[in-house]
Amino acid sequence: MGEASRAEKSLSNVEICEMTGSISSYCSTVAAMNKSRIMKSFHECWRLRLLFIVVSTIVWNLFVTIPSANAGNQVIAWGEGKTNNPADVYDYGQAMVPSNLTNAVQVAAGRLHSLALKNDGTLQGWGCDLFRQLDFPTGSNYVAIACGNVFSLALQTNGSVLAVGDADDYYATPTFVPINLSNVVAIAGGHYHSLALKSDGTVVAWGNSTNPADFGTDFNYGQSLVPAGLSNAVAIAAGGYHSLALKGDGTVVAWGSNVYGQTNVPSGLSNVVAITAGEYYSLALDANGKLAAWGDNTTGQANIPSGLSNVVAIAAGGFHVLALKGDGTVVAWGSNAYGQTNVPPGLSNVVQIAAGFNDSLALVDSGPPAVKVPLSISSSRTNGLTLALSSRNGRVYRLEYKNSLTDPKWNASQLQAGVDGVLQFKDSAPSTAQRFYRATQW
Repeated sequence: MGEASRAEKSLSNVEICEMTGSISSYCSTVAAMNKSRIMKSFHECWRLRLLFIVVSTIVWNLFVTIPSANAGNQVIAWGEGKTNNPADVYDYGQAMVPSNLTNAVQVAAGRLHSLALKNDGTLQGWGCDLFRQLDFPTGSNYVAIACGNVFSLALQTNGSVLAVGDADDYYATPTFVPINLSNVVAIAGGHYHSLALKSDGTVVAWGNSTNPADFGTDFNYGQSLVPAGLSNAVAIAAGGYHSLALKGDGTVVAWGSNVYGQTNVPSGLSNVVAITAGEYYSLALDANGKLAAWGDNTTGQANIPSGLSNVVAIAAGGFHVLALKGDGTVVAWGSNAYGQTNVPPGLSNVVQIAAGFNDSLALVDSGPPAVKVPLSISSSRTNGLTLALSSRNGRVYRLEYKNSLTDPKWNASQLQAGVDGVLQFKDSAPSTAQRFYRATQW
């Protein structure tokens, strides 16, 4: 998100979930496409790749990937912040991954700081802490993270949000979390504002620009004024001064600053499964792994590389973009003033990406390369769920569900052996039901 990071992948004590709209989601590794997340902490993490889906009258698909829960998981960083040089006012070591960081399951990047969520539900940060943007209370109940300009957000297992740090001037309040905010399943941070997605599909925003009378002054552009009637949202993204929401029908809603056309969602854009927002631009990923970009293009950030396909996750930085492909490799374009698009040679088996203002992060799974072919989901609006999942021989796959994320355990629905091909999972739910699904692989 512009000077922030976006909602990349949510994980928790061993559970993560990413929420995708209408068809597939980030399934950022094992297969699918990024989205906002839902989570609840899992109690065990085998070597799974998760995939969550919510079904109600419309099918909400949430897919997630959980990296191996062992110390070998590696965070790779490049771009601005590689030396922590006191003479460089923008180098706080935000791209210098701590040598003692282990068991990371999610990463997020802000303007000059970086944050990692570990599989035991704890957090570890590095880089600039001048605004205390890394000073989260000690604990192990965190399930998702997001970074804004000079602030950070963390989602807890009880659905509440914690915020630390502050904006870099007096008129922004992105860390003033609304009182009684609950049932949150995804978070995102922009330059001076924050977003939260609730389990009922509504969006809550705070920070700059909640008052229409302030528009056009002190970076107020309506980025925190959620459009009236917005519902059925399944993913959110916060740009520098604008906001995006992905709906369960695969369409995108945008609001806030439109100086560069960043809220002019392309006509006919549909079947979207993931969104991300940069400083003054926006991107969307569809179920076929193709990208659409609009808004500012001064550094080529909206110029999607020719032939780019099989994308399963996207992350927008200040003026550069990262795309994670189904084969675990990363493609980058846009501004390269600090080497933020110089993807390290040989980088592979990546399961999650995050883009800061001028730096980039990748979470690499320590295990053997995983098959990351995008999932294929039925796009019908009928009740129930039909899921086509690419599988591997020698692996076991199980579809499980909960009627509520607060339920203590998952209900097993189907168990199938991998076949080096596509497995079909089907489940039906009453028209009034809402279910949360996950597909596990081990």
